[in-house]
Amino acid sequence: MTLYDRLTANPPEERHEVGLEAGEICGRYEQPDEDAPRGYKPKPCNGTMCQDDDEPAYCDTCGEMP
Repeated sequence: MTLYDRLTANPPEERHEVGLEAGEICGRYEQPDEDAPRGYKPKPCNGTMCQDDDEPAYCDTCGEMP
């Protein structure tokens, strides 16, 4: 089990929510990278959720959608 799997399976109490609406901070974690150094802690995305007209919201940094 990777660190990413542990964070998503049992999120710590202090973990913040991910952004779902325009103007919120994204806060999503990237998928684990097998080449990352041992003990690497993934950081949440600091992008802002955006929305164009009738389209669903998306992150301006990582492109993820809710």
